[in-house]
Amino acid sequence: MMEPTAKEGAGRPLSSPAPVSPANAAAPDPLAALPGPRRVWGWAAVLSYPLAWFYTRVLVFGSGTWPWAVFPLLYMAAVLAMARALGRKAGGNAPFWGACWVLQGLAAALWGAHAGPLGICQGLAWHLTAIYWTLAATGMQAAGRANAMVLLDGVAGLFTLPFGNFLLRLQLLWRGLKGAYRRRAGRMGPDRRRRRWELAAGLVLALLLGGYALGELSAADAGFGALMDRWLRWPRLDDRTLVRLFEQAFYLALSLPVGAWLFGLAGGGLRRKAPPVAEAQVYAWLGRCPRLPRLTARLAVGGLCLVYALFFAVQAAEFAAALGAPVPLTPLEVSTFAVEGFWQLCRILLLNFAVLAAVHFLCPCPADAPGRDRAGLAVFAGFGLAFAALAAAKLGLYIALYGPTPRRILSAWFLMVLGLGCVLALVRLFRRIQAVRITVAVLALSFSLLCCADLEGLCVNVHLDRLAAGQTQTVDWLLLGGCCDWGGRQELTARVRDRLRTLDLPAEDSQDEWACQDWLWQEES
Repeated sequence: MMEPTAKEGAGRPLSSPAPVSPANAAAPDPLAALPGPRRVWGWAAVLSYPLAWFYTRVLVFGSGTWPWAVFPLLYMAAVLAMARALGRKAGGNAPFWGACWVLQGLAAALWGAHAGPLGICQGLAWHLTAIYWTLAATGMQAAGRANAMVLLDGVAGLFTLPFGNFLLRLQLLWRGLKGAYRRRAGRMGPDRRRRRWELAAGLVLALLLGGYALGELSAADAGFGALMDRWLRWPRLDDRTLVRLFEQAFYLALSLPVGAWLFGLAGGGLRRKAPPVAEAQVYAWLGRCPRLPRLTARLAVGGLCLVYALFFAVQAAEFAAALGAPVPLTPLEVSTFAVEGFWQLCRILLLNFAVLAAVHFLCPCPADAPGRDRAGLAVFAGFGLAFAALAAAKLGLYIALYGPTPRRILSAWFLMVLGLGCVLALVRLFRRIQAVRITVAVLALSFSLLCCADLEGLCVNVHLDRLAAGQTQTVDWLLLGGCCDWGGRQELTARVRDRLRTLDLPAEDSQDEWACQDWLWQEES
């Protein structure tokens, strides 16, 4: 008996889905993983536009100093409100960075930008403090606090977060507008949507045809043309109004990338649950790197110690020869000794910190392990402290000879921070303390307090007192002009003018000095 054959299609599905290739797969939604309500992100994106415009137009291109104190308050309030709406808590050291930022803003509002390199460092520190506060407020610090990963945090705050989320604000606004249009169109029936399109097309057609007819009829009759010209006359803009419009358009266009960067920094931190690179990842990566052999580290540290010992031996011989000299050193020779090699010594200190960091991160055994290695590192750190003391002596001698200036005070502050780092590095070898964290905290807080001081007034008063006491014979017009900001500080300028009237000043030969004198006396009028 023959078995029945299965009919075609029997026992088979009527249709089978085509395999989905990766090219045909739907692209992942970049906004699908945003935490919290979507409306919070939308409102934050909208409010970032006036905040960026305020920074660009009022703070950067404005003439007043008050925005330097107001912008930190507005920015911190906006970020904290967004974090609170999303259920995020600020990091433990966010109040510290916020206090430093507010202090720097108040200093800029009260005294303005400081003179010389201190003013450049002041603006740079203001922005860096804002970045570190944002990282702390959004929980994006690599270690959850400021420690040895502080440079990694700076890279994340300057580049990774803001540029990695540079288009986030634009995506949010585009998605919000598209969603609003779809919701509004969904509430309309097909007839109503069709009537709206017909109305829009009719208006455009009426405007085109009416404009053509008005032009032809105005040419046909002079009275009708005069009437239409009087009714439809466009407002005429003068050159000053056009310049102002172009300026505002420039500020608005420049604020767009600024706002995208700011929203990328804050929003990029709030959309993530973990920092871009955590401290544990860094140490895991360092664990896979080739280790620095102990013998290599010993030779490197020992060689530097020998060079440092030879240097200090030569310094001691020169100092002994100077003490035994029959003729006293002239002020020029003392000045040369004080200035020579100051910044080279500071770079040597930075080299010492780099060597200690390499030993800490790359050596197989801990740097604070008891033994000969720790003793050698202690001697190495002691040489660093000696270099800091030598540089401080040179700078102190120079200030004693020629008086303080804002640049010399900035150098003294920088040297103070380096000296503190040397002391903490030496202590860290024998006791486990947060050396880097303490150094960073002292650096940020001390510089914020330094910005709050009236350094220009101090330097000017000391220079005038030295003139009155006869310790110096010439007026440092460059110092006076820089500290008074070329007439920007009227109170200090008036004080300088009153003091100079009481002094018997010698005649000056330099045209620049005469120009400064002219500026000083013309301020009175």
